Amino acid sequence: MTALDFTGPRLTAALQEQPNLTLEFYSYGVLLRKRDGDSVTEYPVDPGQIALALAAKVTFDTGLLSEDTLLVRQDGVKRLVVEYRRPQKTGIYLEGSDAPVRVALPPLLLVRTTTEDRNPQYQVYAVKARPTTLDSPLFHAPLPNVFNSGSICWGSVRRVEDSALHGNSLSADWSALLGSPFGDHVVSGKSKSHPHDIRQKLLELESRKARVYPKSDLIPVKRTLAQALGD
Repeated sequence: MTALDFTGPRLTAALQEQPNLTLEFYSYGVLLRKRDGDSVTEYPVDPGQIALALAAKVTFDTGLLSEDTLLVRQDGVKRLVVEYRRPQKTGIYLEGSDAPVRVALPPLLLVRTTTEDRNPQYQVYAVKARPTTLDSPLFHAPLPNVFNSGSICWGSVRRVEDSALHGNSLSADWSALLGSPFGDHVVSGKSKSHPHDIRQKLLELESRKARVYPKSDLIPVKRTLAQALGD
């Protein structure tokens, strides 16, 4: 590649050339000035949109992290957070029941993807242990209202506040998911012992006061964590 020669007459011409497009910042706002020959047109622009346009060129990926936050990935205005939930007993509300079902759940993963000001997108999966690599296999979460793809049927459940979407913690998102009543949608294909209705499996676990969810009952998604993240 040949370097451009900006010496002599070329340098003089370059210094005298007027820019075709400029952004000018004032106390009252930002103006975009476009020059076409002798004609100059000005447009007011939103500083937030400028920031988004510049951020779209920035990529950030933490890789796997410690504790409950497994991964935070920033690609322009798209932000992805993956959080691990330890196996534990959890009170789950099933529609039609006033009292929660107290049941042991397996380890779970929640994936939240946000893009600009759009509603966040979620995926939830079960795992047999805390992932240590992105090649870890995923399993269907033993919960109603979760599609085979891992996405969640939220119905009328109120989502988390916008302020909670800017951090790495998914505690508010977990509360919204597990603290809301589960209906009768997408209840099949979640349990080997109760393939037609995962709610029956949850009730059975509660009736015998099971301390852990049997990992042998989980059904593989046939995808790894990396594949679920689009890697």
